[in-house]
Amino acid sequence: MPGPVRIACFGDSLTEGYGLTPDEALPAVLERGLRDRGIDARCLNFGVSGDTSEDGLERLDRVLDAGPDRVVLAFGANDCFLDDPVDEVAARLSALIEAFRDRDIPVLLAGVNAGLNPDESYRARFEKIFPDLAGRYGLALFPDLLAPYQGDPSLTLLDGLHPNAAGVEAMGRALLPLVADLARGVTP
Repeated sequence: MPGPVRIACFGDSLTEGYGLTPDEALPAVLERGLRDRGIDARCLNFGVSGDTSEDGLERLDRVLDAGPDRVVLAFGANDCFLDDPVDEVAARLSALIEAFRDRDIPVLLAGVNAGLNPDESYRARFEKIFPDLAGRYGLALFPDLLAPYQGDPSLTLLDGLHPNAAGVEAMGRALLPLVADLARGVTP
């Protein structure tokens, strides 16, 4: 009998669980949610605070070496914060997606809004990255990882940017249906 589905949660502080315990981080929340749904899964935490999609490319081999069956790809918040050129962010995310596709590892793409960026044109171009990539590669898309908690002070840490444990639970509840489909091998 096969073991649990191994899902690499690959991203930045939103994945890592900045300021939280490992059991409060998004991968642990998702794993509990999957088990509650009767899905035998192990969610691996490959989140690093402060990472951009460029850092993700540098860490890609470590993720691949872990032998995941599926990937939740969640970069973009720091790229946007640093005003990284939109075309470069899109190209790096595309390279990450292609690396997983080349190994037949299904990807769920998690986007982020660019609401904190003051440049309206940049925001519009940046936010198109995620639906464009999902469409190009036929990926399931969770459009905005920030939406379940952003703007609610009761769901953020004191910095007002990162989710607290309740905020991560809100993210997990919102993301869980797509992660459950990913774990079961349901494709968009």
